Amino acid sequence: MIRGRVVRADTGEPLRRVQVRVDEWSTGDLSGPAATMTDAEGRYELTQLPAGRYQLKARRGGYVEVAYGQRRPFERGRPLELGERAVLQNIDFALPPGAVVTGRVVDETGEAFAHVAVSLAGRRYIDGARRLVSESGGSTDDRGEFRIFGVPPGNYEIVARFDGTDLGSRDRVRYVPTYYPGTPVASEAQRVTVGPGQEVSGITIALARAATATVRGVVRSSGQAPFGPFTFVIAREISGAQADGHMATAIAAGDGSFAIAGLLPGAYFVEARSPSGSEFASMEVVVEGSDVAGVTLTLSKGATARGRIHFDTGNPPQGLRPSQVFVMPTLVDDQMAGMSDMAGVSGGPPVTHDDWTFELQGLRGRGFIRAGTLSDWRMKRVRREGVDVTDTPLDFATDVDGLEIELTQRLTTVSGGVSDDRGGVALDATVIAFADDPGKWGPHSRFIESARPDQQGRFTIKGLPPGRYVAIAVGYLEPGEERDPDVLEAWRQGATPFTLSEGETHALDLRLSKF
Repeated sequence: MIRGRVVRADTGEPLRRVQVRVDEWSTGDLSGPAATMTDAEGRYELTQLPAGRYQLKARRGGYVEVAYGQRRPFERGRPLELGERAVLQNIDFALPPGAVVTGRVVDETGEAFAHVAVSLAGRRYIDGARRLVSESGGSTDDRGEFRIFGVPPGNYEIVARFDGTDLGSRDRVRYVPTYYPGTPVASEAQRVTVGPGQEVSGITIALARAATATVRGVVRSSGQAPFGPFTFVIAREISGAQADGHMATAIAAGDGSFAIAGLLPGAYFVEARSPSGSEFASMEVVVEGSDVAGVTLTLSKGATARGRIHFDTGNPPQGLRPSQVFVMPTLVDDQMAGMSDMAGVSGGPPVTHDDWTFELQGLRGRGFIRAGTLSDWRMKRVRREGVDVTDTPLDFATDVDGLEIELTQRLTTVSGGVSDDRGGVALDATVIAFADDPGKWGPHSRFIESARPDQQGRFTIKGLPPGRYVAIAVGYLEPGEERDPDVLEAWRQGATPFTLSEGETHALDLRLSKF
């Protein structure tokens, strides 16, 4: 059981109707309620929780959503370790009132523009690059006004979008996504700083008009699946003026022809998916200002990866069923981001069969094979024809056969505490353990992990591969920052080295760094 109270951060007043929910857990059985509401005194109680490690979040409209132990915007929360039949008391939250951003969107003559989507976007390190990520949003009313509430403090770029595609517009010059104060180019956007609980008003965005291009082509069936009336074609920008992956969509006609309009100059990844989702096609298209014609997308099922699950103990363990082992691809090519979902390799039936063989369909590009379970069996290595390919990207241009995934319970564990410069327990910290070899860094690396101390001030990192590592404790870590090689290189100079062997439990106490 977990009990606590939620108050308003600035006044200490209790908050009712706050949703407190279990966000993550490390137990395979979550039979009790995963969420509850606070009462009139701001108190909550989560019951029937099995022993395990939990992450909690609290949310109410008009306030910033907060994870337990979170002290700064966008910071990860601290885990809670719940023992068998234990009761955790005083797991309290202080919700800060959210900031409010208000403003107006107008056209080129200064007239109010209704039904425009407005979003606040921050830059985050994702998949090897700094990218714009939408954090909060709203839309304009009949007066062209917008009001975005519950905003965490931070630096934002504000972007306004008007989608006229549903109106059947064929205009070459049209309204395009516009960054505050009025530019279609992301690098020219003016950042807006939002303080805690602040109301930022007077934002006026003049929606820009620009000459756009249309990409025309045809979708061809492979002949193995019927061509249906709802084949979607998407153009996703991968480089150009729009830095946040701007997308435009069209539906192919009965003869397979399509036209995606409203594209600014840039490189786009054009993708098509069959109505059943079982076949897809893609290609990169460069738009330089004029229309692009003659794009042909031939649907196919993509490549298939096949193999077998093995265990380092020899025989499959009792109590673990093949359907409980998940196998998935991690695609490394930026253009292929999201293609695994398009191909249906996630969310479908289990890919591991009763004889412990597996089959992943609909693969393209390059990527790693990853596997695991909700229990303590984890992936040890992946081999292909006797060669270790665990950390070597596979080429899915053709089928990949002969894969062997080995699972183990002999997991490494790194645990300890963090102290401040006075020797006290530093609860407000994040521990990052990463390979000493920069060649093992990267956005999909298994050799980088982070953790926050639990309610007793102890951190635990499990499942790092054997090898040489360094670790550091920092006061604040923005999500994704631990995979930025420039940041890792700076940390590495003052980090604590250690070595892990297979199955080793390593005790590590750290001093909070000045970074």
